[in-house]
Amino acid sequence: MREIKTVTILGANGTMGANSAAIVAAFGKAKVHMLARSADKAREGIQTAVDSVRSGVIEKQFIAGSYDADLEKAVSESDWVFELVAEDYAVKEPLNKRIAAARKPGTIVSTVSSGLSIERLASAFDADGQKHYYGTHFFNPPYKLTLCELIVQPKNDPAFTKELTTYLAKTLLRHVIICNDKPGFAGNRIGFQLMNEAAQYAEKIQDKGGIALIDALMGGFTGRAMSPLATVDLVGLDVHKAIVDNIYSNTKDSAHETFKLPGYMQKLIDSGAMGNKAGKGLYRREKKADGSSDKFVYNIAKGDYEPLQKISIPFKADCVNAIRASDYKKLGQVVLTAQGSEADLLRHFIARYIAYSFSLIPEVTDVLGVDGSMGFGFNWVPPTAWVDVLGGVDATRKFIEQQKIAVPDFLAKASGSPFFSLRGKIDFRQLFRAG
Repeated sequence: MREIKTVTILGANGTMGANSAAIVAAFGKAKVHMLARSADKAREGIQTAVDSVRSGVIEKQFIAGSYDADLEKAVSESDWVFELVAEDYAVKEPLNKRIAAARKPGTIVSTVSSGLSIERLASAFDADGQKHYYGTHFFNPPYKLTLCELIVQPKNDPAFTKELTTYLAKTLLRHVIICNDKPGFAGNRIGFQLMNEAAQYAEKIQDKGGIALIDALMGGFTGRAMSPLATVDLVGLDVHKAIVDNIYSNTKDSAHETFKLPGYMQKLIDSGAMGNKAGKGLYRREKKADGSSDKFVYNIAKGDYEPLQKISIPFKADCVNAIRASDYKKLGQVVLTAQGSEADLLRHFIARYIAYSFSLIPEVTDVLGVDGSMGFGFNWVPPTAWVDVLGGVDATRKFIEQQKIAVPDFLAKASGSPFFSLRGKIDFRQLFRAG
């Protein structure tokens, strides 16, 4: 692979574009053409990139430009063209035609996409271009979430894929997992399955706590940095809808119906309640005169917001005490034996998470990809770590069967203990929060 000295970023004014450009400039030491709809927008992206590393040392590596005036020249001298424009074929494909006409042989072209077909996007290029076309799905913000899903398509050369993996890992300091060109790839396929099913269950139990209960039940003590429905607000309800709609339309797997967007979420989207970026979504905050704020949660049955009340989870204290004592065997036993409807619901979600993750092997990725996507992309305890917490492979198979969920082939054939695949690369214990 040729040395990557010059990179073009398309979509440089977006948060992901600017922050990814900072990674390329700071770690890759590359000259970076920052292109946006206008040069002024590109300059805004440069400032965002500089601010993200809290140092002006990389500013001299950036060149601001626009798509209309500068794309062909920038592409023609680049070793890598990194496209991060809107998640829409109608936006990406016209740009790809221009990139294809301007790129020199050997230039890598890649896209940030959370689910569009990489093979379809590659079809705009000649044979050499298709060989060098990939999905490079960075996670946001990339300086905190180091995951890069490297999505391959049939025309890629495995030898070159290996070289590109090395560059992304060793030079840009990404945790790289290889994914096949399947809807949602690995991270979003697993993560949004859980988040959307959580949203569905919030509607089913709307008279027992709804959204607030689901998030209280699946908070930090269950191994995630942020509860699932709060994460939907952070991502944006419109983005969540685009991802789950794509997976629902283009897959027919064991969890197919869990990707169907709940009606109340569509109602919120239609009203403009897109999440944090709109000031309201599943939650809403109201600032008070003293600078503090009150938090409200959407009541699905009433179709309106109500003050968020603290919800008590009966077995949470036992889980938290086990985490504080670093007794993860005890934590597993609490999860397996706790009584009550809340415990039953938590067991369903943990079993689904493990089973669905492993069901993607080998069609979408491998076990390192499944674990890496969750640990480094979502800050969730990886599925194989849950196997160890629950007492090993045999105990986990039995646990999943008890939840009336099919045991995937990967787990059915697995053996060995300990089972955690990322041992030495991530300490899963830090992802269980005792707060």
